[in-house]
This record gives sequence, structure tokens and C-alpha cells, in this order.
Amino acid sequence: MSNPGEESTGDATGARLVYAVALVGRHVLWIVLFTVPAVVLWWHVWAGHPATTLTCPCGDPAQEVWFMAWPAWAIPHVANPFFSGAVNVPFGANLLSNTSGPLVGTVLSPVTWLWGPVVATNVAVTLAPGLSAWGCWLALQRFVTWRPAALPGAFVYGYSSAVMSSLIFAHVSVSVLLFPPLLFATVYEIAIRQDHSPLRDGLTLGGLAVAQFLISPEVLVMCALLGGVGLVATVVAAPRHVAARWPHAWRALGLGVGAAAVLLAYPAWFGLRGPQAVTGVLFSIAPLSGVMLSGYFSPGNYAALANSYVRFGGYFGRFGPPPNFLGWGIGLGTAASVVVTRRRRIVWLLIVLILVTAWLSLGSYFLGSPHALAHIWLPWRSLGQLPVLKEILADQFAPLLPFFVALLLGLGLEEAHRVLARQRWRPAETSFTSALLVGVVGVVALVPVFVTFDMPLTVQSTAIPYWMAHQAADLPNSTVLLTVPFPVSGSTAPMLWQAVDGMRFRLAGAGLKTPNAKGGPVGQGAPGSARRILADLTLLGHRLPSGTPAQMAAVRHAVGTWGVNEVVIDGVSRDPVYASGFLTEALGVAPSVQDGAWVWKVPPGGLTGGAITGVPLSTCQSQTRGTYAGHDQLAMADCVLGGNPAPGAA
Repeated sequence: MSNPGEESTGDATGARLVYAVALVGRHVLWIVLFTVPAVVLWWHVWAGHPATTLTCPCGDPAQEVWFMAWPAWAIPHVANPFFSGAVNVPFGANLLSNTSGPLVGTVLSPVTWLWGPVVATNVAVTLAPGLSAWGCWLALQRFVTWRPAALPGAFVYGYSSAVMSSLIFAHVSVSVLLFPPLLFATVYEIAIRQDHSPLRDGLTLGGLAVAQFLISPEVLVMCALLGGVGLVATVVAAPRHVAARWPHAWRALGLGVGAAAVLLAYPAWFGLRGPQAVTGVLFSIAPLSGVMLSGYFSPGNYAALANSYVRFGGYFGRFGPPPNFLGWGIGLGTAASVVVTRRRRIVWLLIVLILVTAWLSLGSYFLGSPHALAHIWLPWRSLGQLPVLKEILADQFAPLLPFFVALLLGLGLEEAHRVLARQRWRPAETSFTSALLVGVVGVVALVPVFVTFDMPLTVQSTAIPYWMAHQAADLPNSTVLLTVPFPVSGSTAPMLWQAVDGMRFRLAGAGLKTPNAKGGPVGQGAPGSARRILADLTLLGHRLPSGTPAQMAAVRHAVGTWGVNEVVIDGVSRDPVYASGFLTEALGVAPSVQDGAWVWKVPPGGLTGGAITGVPLSTCQSQTRGTYAGHDQLAMADCVLGGNPAPGAA
């Protein structure tokens, strides 16, 4: 005979389970709704071959594929997700000194295991604006009671020009902006609303901070800075109001900050002081970064084809508007919202945060403005010199401003709905008019993005070279490859090949931030170093290495120091035929040609003999010009060897 109490408990548990499943299902549907525009933007990917398509198999998109692949490899191998020894052999790379976003790669590891890191990257860039919009929508629910009012603002935030400007380069860490709105809403709950216990609010704040750190520490620092500004503004504007809520607030804030500090102590130390950590200014353009004030309303020359800087980053479509572009439609909608909701205190807090965020995003100097404004002091001129903050680009504040705009729009739409509800209209007329207003604002929010950016986005095939696809995949595990193109800043294709091959081999060099002797980013290496020599064989910008004894010695020393097992020229580089002659001279032996690639195998004991001297490389270059197109890939090597036949020619 059953116990009535047990039946009651079972019914309650079943009801909670059904409710939880229904709740999750509803939110999944909301995410799908918010992601539909992103599917349209990435239509060329999803209507084609998502496993072999990106905006570019180069630059930052190729690097992002590698970032996506590393956690999927590290988890089954029980490796450190924050450090990789697969690149920059034998030193490795500190991934927290880079924009690796390990949480995204970890969550998408099942996708990587099943379909590969290119698919996982495409999933990430497609979901990024939808998840960001969903996070904004969740946050806005804390401030508006009429839920449709939150919809346009969610699209304003998730599909802002700043997010789109990051997506075209697959900058996942600064385009998955799910957590900043939730952090703002939680801090507001702690300081003002206080509907929950300090324990719940504190743990929520700590959890959100940890999650944001594991996507982008820089975004977390910016959120903390703006959060501090908001708290100070609230205290100054309403000291008595804050004093009455202080006991709850300090307990929740203390618990949240304390929990985050404990959980992030090791990752934060690792990123700042751990092995191969990079210090100082990470980006050479940081002192000059920032947005133009006019960019908030003017899309600029958005229809122009990408310039060399954008193509270097990995996008070959239209240039698009500046990252801070909002447009006059959103600007007027925001102004109207301020007018109709001006009696609410939070509106003035949002105005302060919009002005401060815009001020910080301008950077250290007024860019593109009259000369008279160049001498006006901007706060980032001083803040950008501080530790941690100097590693942030000022224009990275631009994606946060649309959230405050979105919240103002939501408040304005809710107030408009209330005004309409007080009219002597039939309920159906009120609902229709309110829905129409929401739709108009939503269209105004999305039109600037879909008109000024490519629609759909321009993409390219990521098919890797034949040797890398077939021969490299069969190499013994942990084989160290030295490749041309050489993986350095601006050359990330070898990292894409490594990621697609499942990290089967290791790479000398890395298209990542790694430290030089002083701890700063090494970039393409010091003049005369093996890194710079190999970078010059890969990228335009400097003279081709001429093959001096010092250059030969530097490359030979690097091959031994890095523990290189094979040297390979494959894929697209500056002048692969010339590089084949240079490396033949440096390694002292001709390559074999395998599946269109030049391959040198380094003996287990290291290089024997010495570099070849004799025929100058410039002479061989003139004599063999055009031989690659004529399928005589060994002509340059034969010339360097003085006409001796090359062994192992295919």
C-alpha cells in the first residue's frame, strides 16, 4: 500500500521537473528567435559547407579556429586549458595572455569532437549575437513589466555595429556578450531592488564574473569599471536611498567579489604572471585606439571594399560602418525614451553611463576631429596607462554602450504602452498599436546593420593544402614542424591546419601573443632573429632575407633549439620557390617534393654538415623565376646546390 506522503512528494517533484523542462524549452525558443538574423548573416556558411568555410582561412578567423580546438583537445588529454605546448615549441603559449575565450571552446567541445573546430567556430559566431541579445532580453525583464518592450533593445544590443565588427573577424571573446547585461542587472538588484537574499545575489554576481572572465577578462574589467561609475553616481544622487540598502548591498557585493576573487585567483595570476605571460601593451595600436565621435550617427564609407588592414585581419568583404555606429533612428528613439521616462531615477543613471562609456570609447585623443579638439583631455589618456587597463583597446567600450541604449528604449516603449492603455481604445486596438510601435523600433534597430554590412557576410573556403591534409595527419604524435608560411603575428594559417588535423603535430612559432626577452609581445621577432627571417619569407613588408651567413646560422640554430623534426613549405606564402632555395641553403640539403609541398626531414641527432655557400640566392631567383608555375619545384634548390640533382624528387 503506497504512502500518501510519498505520492504527494513524487507529484511535486514531477511538477517541478515539467516546469523546468518547459522553462528551458521557452528560453531555447527565445535564443532561436534572436539567432535567426545571424543565420541570415552567415547564410553562405550554413547553406554551403560549414566544416570548410570561414570569412578567411587566415588572420584572426584562423586563430579563432585554433582557440576553439584547444579546449577540445585539452579535455581528453587532461591538459591545462590556459596553456599550450603545441605551438611556439619549446616554450609554449599562455592562452590567457591572448583572446582565447576558453569557456566558449569548452562549451562547444562536443561540436568540435563531432564535426571539427571550423564548424564549432561557425556555431560560435552564429550564436554570439543571438546569445548576446538573449542576455540583454533577460536583463531587461528586471526593469520592464511589459515584456514586448524588451525585444527591440535586445536586437539593438546583440546586433550592434560593435558586435558585427568583431564577428567578421571571428572575435568570439568580444562578440559573445551574454554576461555584461546580466552583471549590470545583478548589481542593480544588489544595490537598489534587493528582492533576493544577499547569499543568492552574491553567488550570482560571483558566478557571472567568473564566466565573463573565462570569455574575456578585458570585458570583465570594463564592466567592473563602469559598474564602479554607476555605484558612485547612485551614491552621489541618492545617498539616503543607498544608506538604507547598504547592509544588504555590502554583504552581497562582498560575497560576490570574494567568491570571484577566490575562483579567479589562479587564472588571473596565470594570465598576468604565469608561464609565457605577456606584459605591457599587447597591441601596438592601443595608444591610438578609439572611436570617432561622428561614428555614432554617420556610417562613413561603409560600402567600400575592405582595406589592407581589414584584409590582414581576415575579412575581404565590404568595410562596414565604425564599431560605435548606432544611426539616427536609434538616436531619436533613445531621445524620445528619455523624454517620456525622465522622472525615473534609473533613466538618469543610464544617461550618465552612456556618456561615460562614450567618453572612454573615444580613447586618448579625438580621432578625425578638428585640430582644436586634439588638445582636450580625455580620461583614457590617463587610465590607459594603468596596469591591466593598458592592455585594453579603448574602442572595446563601444559594444557596452548599446546595452544602456537598449534599456532606455525598453523603458520608453513600456511607458508608451502605458499611455496607450489609458486611452479610450478597445483592447485590440491598444495591443495592435503597441505591437506596431515595438515592430517599428525593432526594424529601426536591425536595418542599420543589414544595410551597412555585407548581407550575407563574405566567406571563403578553408580547404587546407593537400600535404597538410594527408601527410601531416599521419605524422608521429608530437612531431615538431617548421612551416612556411611561418606562424607569427599576421600568419595564422599553419595554426588552422594544426587545429583541423586534431593537434597531431606541434608547431615552431605561433600566431599568438608570446613574450620577448623583456616580457612584451615578441611580434614578428627582432631583426636578424630566426623568427623575423622566417616571417620575412612569409609576409610582405620587409625585404626577403638574402641568405647571409648570419641568417643561415640563425635559422640552423633555431631548428636545433626548437627541436624541429620536419621543415615544410606548403600552402600560400610570399614566394615559396625562393623560400625553398633559402631553406636548402640553410639546411644544407635539398628537399623532397611530396604532394606539392617541399619537405626536409631533420635527422634525429640534428642537422649535420653546414649551410651551403656558393651561388647567391638572388642569382638563382632570377634564373628560376616562374618555375613553380612550370611544375619544376626543385629548380631553385638545384640551383643553390650548384646543379646537383635533388634526392627524393617526386
